[in-house]
Amino acid sequence: MNSERDLDSEDEIETKKVRYSSPACDRSSEKYPNEELRGLVKGVSANYLMNEENFLSTGCPHLDVILKGGFPNRGVTQIYGTAGTGKTQIALQLCLTVQLPISVGGYDAGAIYISTEGTFPSKRLQDLLRYSKLAAQFNITANNIFVERVIESSELEKCLLQRIPYLMACRKIGLLVLDSIAAPYRGEYSTTELKNRGKDLWNISRQLHTLARQYNLTVVCVNQVSAVVSPSKYEAIYVDERPALGIIWANMITNNFYLCRNDTHRYFHVMQSSYLGRSSIEYKITNSGVMGVA
Repeated sequence: MNSERDLDSEDEIETKKVRYSSPACDRSSEKYPNEELRGLVKGVSANYLMNEENFLSTGCPHLDVILKGGFPNRGVTQIYGTAGTGKTQIALQLCLTVQLPISVGGYDAGAIYISTEGTFPSKRLQDLLRYSKLAAQFNITANNIFVERVIESSELEKCLLQRIPYLMACRKIGLLVLDSIAAPYRGEYSTTELKNRGKDLWNISRQLHTLARQYNLTVVCVNQVSAVVSPSKYEAIYVDERPALGIIWANMITNNFYLCRNDTHRYFHVMQSSYLGRSSIEYKITNSGVMGVA
């Protein structure tokens, strides 16, 4: 893991493993004091799940309104769009807001940023830290953002299965960003290997959902786009592009947010979500981040 902060000693890791383990991991003893009942009942109540649901603020009140609080800590949320629409900008912005106190929409935690597109966008992060009023007000730093650089799909799978859980054991993490999911898969597989690609994508998505559930993480995947040859009449109202990687990956996504640009105007579309209806808002990219236009 790349960060300006060193990992703790083994003793500290064991202590923090207990402290930062997900509250959803094992509360059966609280709900079912009888040992026999704990062995039979594996589910949790709807009320319990509602109480565990949190939303990570984007740092922009206008965006938070249409998202009903922000990015959820349930499932996997995808941001997709063409280059230059602000996908990475939003991902970096969330790396700052996750450090905010819970009372103002943050998680009071750090972020893990998995970069597959080559160089981590450190210059953009520095600009956000320099110009963001929230960063100055709440002393947000880059020390709480942990960066992993991966290139190949096999390396990504190893990262999610081994290195991320290790870091979760010794740091308080509230956000996991994968930027982008498409990069390791678009050029690594030939036409005859597409079946293997589907299997690998399913493994990655399953692990992302597992991490989100076990640690109450907000998981955000940045994706590229593919052209739509003949969109349906309803889709044509919104877009002529779809997220890359096909139907297998699309079926594993909980929330789909699409960013597009029309001349000088940029639009944030809620395309598909487990808790939101379709909606749109215009936004602009400033030195202090992505901001919705009222």
